[in-house]
Order: sequence, then C-alpha cells, then structure tokens
Amino acid sequence: MSILHAFLPLLVTAPLLIIGLLIAQYVLITRRPDLGNEARLPRQLILFILTLSTVIVLVVLAPLAESTRNQILGLIGLLVSGVIAVSSTAFVTNFMAAIMLRVTKPFAVGDFITVGDYFGKVAERGLFDTEVQTESGELIAIPNATFISAPVKVIDKEGTIISTTLSLGYDVHHSRIEELLVRAAKQTGLTDPYVHVMELGDFSVSYRVNGFLAEAKTLLTVRSKLNLAVLDTLHEAGVEIMSPTFARHIQHGNDQQVIPLKPKLQSIKEGMSAEDVAFAKANQAEALETKKLALQEQIASLAAKLSEVAGEEKEHLQTRIKELETQLEETNMPENNS
Repeated sequence: MSILHAFLPLLVTAPLLIIGLLIAQYVLITRRPDLGNEARLPRQLILFILTLSTVIVLVVLAPLAESTRNQILGLIGLLVSGVIAVSSTAFVTNFMAAIMLRVTKPFAVGDFITVGDYFGKVAERGLFDTEVQTESGELIAIPNATFISAPVKVIDKEGTIISTTLSLGYDVHHSRIEELLVRAAKQTGLTDPYVHVMELGDFSVSYRVNGFLAEAKTLLTVRSKLNLAVLDTLHEAGVEIMSPTFARHIQHGNDQQVIPLKPKLQSIKEGMSAEDVAFAKANQAEALETKKLALQEQIASLAAKLSEVAGEEKEHLQTRIKELETQLEETNMPENNS
C-alpha cells in the first residue's frame, strides 16, 4: 500500500502530461500539415520545450532517492548541454543559424539574393535550410549555415543598379561610346545612367553602362532589355561590336565592318514575363507574406481602437477583427499554398 501511495502522484500526473503532449502535437503540428517550414519552426520549438518540461516533471514526481533524482536531472542537463556543445555538426549548426537569421533578418521571402555561386529569389525559409528559386526556375535548398559563414548579397526591393559590360575597339572615341550607352540605358527605362571604363586591353576597351531600376521585381527582364538596347543603339550608330578573340585581316581603305542588318520581323505579342515564369513559387510566397503582414497591421490597428469606442461601434470593430483573423488563418490553408 505504501508503494502505491508513493507512485500515486506519478500514476495520476503521467497520463495527463502525455495526453497534454499529444494534444499539443495535434494542435501545433498534426492538424496543420499545410504549414511551411517558416511557420512550423516556432511550433516545433514550443513542442520541444513542452516535451523537455514533461520529462523533468515526471522525474521530479518519481519516487526516487534524492541522489538518484539529482543524477537523472543532471544527466538531462548534460545531454541538452551536449547537443548545444556539438553545434559544429551540420544538424545543430543549421538549426542555430536559422534562429540567428530570424534575429538579424538579413533577407525576407521574395528578396533577390546571391550567396556563393547561387543567385535567385527566396521562396521559403526553413528550419535547417533556405529554399531559393533560380533564374531557370529550379528550387535549391541552401543550408542555413551557409548564410552565416559566407557573404550574402541582397538586392533592395526599392531599387537597384542594373549594368552590362562589353568590349569595343580603340577606333571609336570613348565620348561617342558613352553617349550611345547612356542613350541605350534611357531607352530601357533606367534612370541616372552612367558609364565606366573598366579596362584598357591590348585590343579593346571594356565599358560598363549602369542605370537605376526602381522596381527590382523586373530584374531579369530589364537586364535583357538593356543588352538588346545596347546592341541596337551601337549597331544603328555604325559602331562595330567584336569579340577580342575574333581575328581578321584589316586592309587599309577596304575594311568591312561586321554589323548585322536589322531584319523585318512581325510584331511579337508579349506573354508572361521572365520573372513570372522563373520565380513562380517565390512570387507566390512573397504575395502570401505581403497579404499576411497587411492583415496583421489591420487587426492591430482595429484592436487599438477598441478601447476608444463603445456600444454598436465596438461590436462592429470586434466583428471586423474576427473576419480579418479568419482571413489570416485562411492564408495558411492548403488551397492558398498550392
């Protein structure tokens, strides 16, 4: 009877704690299989803390000698400390890097980034890796530790500098080239264009034309248009564009330029832009994040007004807040993430 009395607190508490953990598992994870890694991370952290707390409570309630209980609790603390200590392993390193990235916030979903040899648009930020969609539409999972150990270039959504580089011969004065390249940049829609002379080679001069693009979301399209505008502008002005490795014999008085003739083409109807095709998933994720932030701001704004109103107006605000909260909840439903 004394043994049963000793185990009674554990026998009563253990099922309740286990049931509580199962309910937490269902509420946080199981019933929301549509959640991405970004939304799943805080839920997994909460579940881990609850599980660890449950184990500690069960050890405390167990009818053990004081020395044995202290040894078990010390062992649990040692195991947790050991996991943190071995953060050099890929698993824990990427987990720690994910937390650091959420604190420092160097980039967000929908940003154009360059890390190492990879360039693309952030499609999803996960627990152990970040998913980047490249120009070819491929999804690349980059370990989060990479963003901590390597420089990351992030293109500002509010605008960036677009540039292209080409080599031209010494037979055309640089002031003439600068005028033509600036004209090409303006035709592309870039503002504040300027030209740099990058290198004086043995057979050619390297020029780089730059201009400011107000909306980074059309990055790929504008880069292509800038290259086309440079080609057309130089060719129409009679400036020959030749590769430095192209060799030809020049005869004085009978030198023939290599400039292609502009063909007569039928107008081509524009379809989807390169960004719409290449960054489909990243664009969808960015739009979802933007919608979430807008809903959260509306809810916060209406909630701040609740204390200032009363009666029917207050009921109207409460109803509106519930509607917005429902919309916010629906942004994570499967049909919105498909």
